Amino acid sequence: MRVSRLCGSEVEVGLSLQDGVVTEFAIDPRACALGQASAAVLADHVIGATPWEIRQARDGLAAMLRQGGVPPGGRFWELRYLEPVRDYPPRHASTLLAFEAAVEALERAGA
Repeated sequence: MRVSRLCGSEVEVGLSLQDGVVTEFAIDPRACALGQASAAVLADHVIGATPWEIRQARDGLAAMLRQGGVPPGGRFWELRYLEPVRDYPPRHASTLLAFEAAVEALERAGA
């Protein structure tokens, strides 16, 4: 589970991998609207994703928000709709929460 210290949003993720891709996924987002939006993008596209794709999406989202990078592409391309959040640094942590929780779940799964 990942928690935003700033706003108290929480996201818990569970996943299973088979043959190097996500085959099962569960998410419990107790988060603000931005946290729920990024959680929805993750949930809609994570089945069939590789650990590399999930980490790339997390890193791309962070770069988009914090460094003015280009929005993530690939299966998580809808994260581009969160680009205006870059103007609100206090909201970055909650927007990243679902992808941070997914990477944490990958680490628990040994991927």
